[in-house]
Amino acid sequence: MANFYASKQWVILLPPDIPEIKRAAEDLSRYIGLLAGFAEGLVQKPPALLDAHAPIPSNSAPPLIVLSVEGSGPERNGFSWKAGPERIEIRGESSRGLCNGIYSFLSALGISWPGPGEEVLPSSQVSNLRVFSLSSGIGIDNDGCTSEPSKYDGGGPVAAPWRRFVPAGEKEVSAILKKGETFVAWAARRRYDVLVLPLRVFACKRTGRKLNELKKAASEYDIALEAGGRDISSLVPRRSFLFHRDFFRMEGGHRKKDHHFCPTNPGTTRLIGKEGERLFRAAGEVRVFHLWPDKGADAAWCSCSTCRAFTPAEQNRIGVNIAADVLAAMGTGAFITFFEKPGEGGNLPLRQNLSKLEKLPDEKEFR
Repeated sequence: MANFYASKQWVILLPPDIPEIKRAAEDLSRYIGLLAGFAEGLVQKPPALLDAHAPIPSNSAPPLIVLSVEGSGPERNGFSWKAGPERIEIRGESSRGLCNGIYSFLSALGISWPGPGEEVLPSSQVSNLRVFSLSSGIGIDNDGCTSEPSKYDGGGPVAAPWRRFVPAGEKEVSAILKKGETFVAWAARRRYDVLVLPLRVFACKRTGRKLNELKKAASEYDIALEAGGRDISSLVPRRSFLFHRDFFRMEGGHRKKDHHFCPTNPGTTRLIGKEGERLFRAAGEVRVFHLWPDKGADAAWCSCSTCRAFTPAEQNRIGVNIAADVLAAMGTGAFITFFEKPGEGGNLPLRQNLSKLEKLPDEKEFR
């Protein structure tokens, strides 16, 4: 088990012209400063943040924390880090990957973030030297340096699946919008790459200001925003039930308003075309949409005389194909994910801008 001496006069070198890592780098400096000055009465300046090409103001070589980005596209989130006595290197495939690497290193020091605006710091082994164990999932490599092995392969970063935060219901969505920047900072520290918000949030004028604030905060950590979730029913607004019951699914000979819709009805197709375009356009620059079935109602589809010929999974495919056609016609290059259990869906072909998920991200609460 290796140690980190927070009381050394560390200098953090930043890669030039990458503003998306500034907030994470400031966190790195602040937390090291907090660890160095954790004892009562001890004063320690946080590490200086310098451009990698700037001269280091020191007569002797200070211990360095070197941050670097390999320049891969934003869809890559891999990182690696190595820590020796006088030099720490944190590398990312992209700015998103570098942010993940910074927070992986801080987590290895024992820092945690239970909820937005909350932080837990470890106590040091030796109070006067401010020594902290690098012990969270860490091993020692052949050079005697501490490294994060789970993202380190042959000396370079390894991409991991994107971690998506999917709110667990309406209250969670409201809380996220209310907390705004505080929530985004927590999500970055917990190494979430994507925040998924319901389609209605992007289309609602009342949430416009808070949504813009959230977008700005997310961009400062290179966290992506995606739209949708368990949102396929939103393509056929429930208010249409009063005048167009035939747009909705049939169960036991009666039309039901609660889940999904009748995907074979031409009127439903027209309505999805109109409502889908409205919702997709409202999402602006979002390029990933999620249209998953209603929670706990995967099989709650239509049993009318036409739909009866199709399984629930096939009806789901019909619905997402209609939405995919609408999105493709807009020419944005965006795509849709949908959920289907392995072996279901039959032989119905899928549009090229659809991506099938056989497992959904867990819905989460953060409060």
